[in-house]
Amino acid sequence: MNISFQQLRALQLVAEHNSITKAAKSIGMTQPAISIQLKNLQEQFEVPLTEVVGKKIFMTEFGQQLVETADKIFKELNQVEQKMLDLKGLLAGKISISAVSTGKYIIPYLISDFMKLHPHVEISLEVSNRRTVFSHLQKNSTDLAIVSVLPDDFDFEKVTLAKNRWQLACSPENAEFYQEQIDNNQWQNVPFVLRESGSGTRVMMEKFFNHRNISVKSKMEFATNEAVKQALMAGLGASVLSNFSIYQEKEEGRIVTLDYPGLPIVGTWDLVWLKQKKHSPAVLAFIRWISENKERLFEKHFPEA
Repeated sequence: MNISFQQLRALQLVAEHNSITKAAKSIGMTQPAISIQLKNLQEQFEVPLTEVVGKKIFMTEFGQQLVETADKIFKELNQVEQKMLDLKGLLAGKISISAVSTGKYIIPYLISDFMKLHPHVEISLEVSNRRTVFSHLQKNSTDLAIVSVLPDDFDFEKVTLAKNRWQLACSPENAEFYQEQIDNNQWQNVPFVLRESGSGTRVMMEKFFNHRNISVKSKMEFATNEAVKQALMAGLGASVLSNFSIYQEKEEGRIVTLDYPGLPIVGTWDLVWLKQKKHSPAVLAFIRWISENKERLFEKHFPEA
């Protein structure tokens, strides 16, 4: 039997994507290249590894057993590589980070310098909504998370990174009219563009207005900050957004902020993880590095935020 790592990796990818085409695309290979690896692997066994149902490829029971064996082999190889780098005094390993959608504006700057210092560390980043991020933390499918609004049943360790300020914003063309309506407590005349229910931004906005018995008229709702910003710049209304998400647009004069007592709403950006989580050396090093360098990083990249 002559099984190669390339053949096992091809099997893993096909099992993950249920498609040779998608498996090839995920690692920048051609579909025939993956097919050849899979064919050569299959020829070494008398029982089928895969079966086609509809337009998808699924592992047979034996194929799934081989996938699980491949997972163990590559895990052991990664540990060997880690030990080799440890002996050389180099940090290695993988770090998985989930970030709420607004976090995408800051997380690249938080990891860039760290990765330059530790080029053998691999960081995977997922940007998602708040519910998904906390779900991944609770399921232990991510090491760390970048969030701004913690749940009431907070049971995580955290490092507070910086202040987060939510501002009431709109297009320059609407600013004078909206400000006049707000000053006269005529909020019903200001159409609002909202983030989806449950997002950190939406939670903070609702707390702010509910506490002041302010009722706002919602014009539309979007799942991303980018969509909300585009709606504002198109003149569709006003919204409450993190200063980090509109930092560039404010600099360019495409979005302006409005005044009202209590604004901006002030919160924090936090790096969080499960209390009982046993971190790898790479994750521990990242937490320590962020703790020691957070002020410098935010001052360097977001001096006016």
